[in-house]
Formats: sequence, structure tokens, C-alpha cells
Amino acid sequence: MADVSGNTLLMAVQAVNDAIAVLDERIRDGSGDPLDDTEMLMSYTRAAEELRSAYEVARLTATNLPPYDELVEVDTD
Repeated sequence: MADVSGNTLLMAVQAVNDAIAVLDERIRDGSGDPLDDTEMLMSYTRAAEELRSAYEVARLTATNLPPYDELVEVDTD
């Protein structure tokens, strides 16, 4: 795995989370292409899972990284 700083992982987690939120909204309101948006959402979700794993490993050695759950939106729907 490539060396990526904790701060870079933090920003990537937030960026992927934002993309997931946008795609989820497009799927819900029907404003985009449902097939393309669903495929992209699945890809971003897989990326989010990988980033979460990498972020949790980075947190073991970096004391200045907040918990993962504080970085992502919690969907209450």
C-alpha cells in the first residue's frame, strides 16, 4: 500500500462521503441517470470501505486524527 498521510486520508474520506451524499440524493430525486448513478454509488461505497480501513490503521499511530465516525455524515433515514 502506498504511503499516504493521515491528513490526506481524512480529506479523501470526507470527499468520498460528499460524493456518496450527492449520488444518493440524485438517485432519490431522480435527477440523474439511475443506472449510472447507482453504479457510481456502489464504486464510491467500496472506496469508502477501503478508506475507512486505511484511516483506522493511520489513527493507531497518529494522535491528531478524529474518529472516523466524526468525519462522515450519519444517514438517519
